[in-house]
Amino acid sequence: MGSLCFAPSCWRVGLVRHLRLPAISRLFLSLMYLMTATSYAHQDPRVQTRLALASAYLHAGMLTVAMDETDKVLDVTRQLPEALALKAVIFHQQNRPDLANLYFQQASLLSPNSPQIAHNWAVLACQEGHFEAAFSKFAHAEAHSEGLERDKSLWAWGACFQQNHQWEAADSKMSLALLHQPSFISEGLVLAGLKIQLGRDVEAEKILDLVNDSPSVSAQSLWLSVQLAQRQNQAVKKNHWGKMLGLLFSNSTQWRAYQEGASND
Repeated sequence: MGSLCFAPSCWRVGLVRHLRLPAISRLFLSLMYLMTATSYAHQDPRVQTRLALASAYLHAGMLTVAMDETDKVLDVTRQLPEALALKAVIFHQQNRPDLANLYFQQASLLSPNSPQIAHNWAVLACQEGHFEAAFSKFAHAEAHSEGLERDKSLWAWGACFQQNHQWEAADSKMSLALLHQPSFISEGLVLAGLKIQLGRDVEAEKILDLVNDSPSVSAQSLWLSVQLAQRQNQAVKKNHWGKMLGLLFSNSTQWRAYQEGASND
């Protein structure tokens, strides 16, 4: 039950470490699918179809088939940056970073201002621990994109700062992304944990309220709200979230801890 204790040593640091990177992968992949699905209407329809198929297979985790479709595109047009970048993503998913970096480099040389290529390459650099390279690529992606694409890069950039324990920078990027894109509340538990890490409990409370009132509510988000309400001496709010925890997640470890009074530790 140690991960559920109320002591700052348990929940201020432990939660942030636990929640660090799931969001970065999902946002990273969605950018790549967006690029392959909507780009280059002037291309040969067969090329468009194979790129779309390759992305679909990648999304389904069928990496070998995705690679086959991508190679068929490159057999027709060897200098298509989208195909090279997609091949880089597949190598990335296969845990072959050397080849992924090679193909990202080739794609970037052919399309130096592509925010999608820069973003996806940044994710690889971050996961490899090459943080300065990742930050530079995220900055490039943000500078050459707008709207949803820009905000996905901001969020992933913040997650990368978080992985490097640059808490203030992470909070700045992710908070800005959430401000632009309220739908990112599905990843709000990550940002709430970060704000708790920084001692910004009121800001964390607001985010948790939104998470708990959304389809993304979880036993973990409700339990953290219980803990935060306990910390702020908000008995009514603590009881409210505790009742929701029992109603929605009666089989969870968090509910058992609540019943045992662990939130008073």
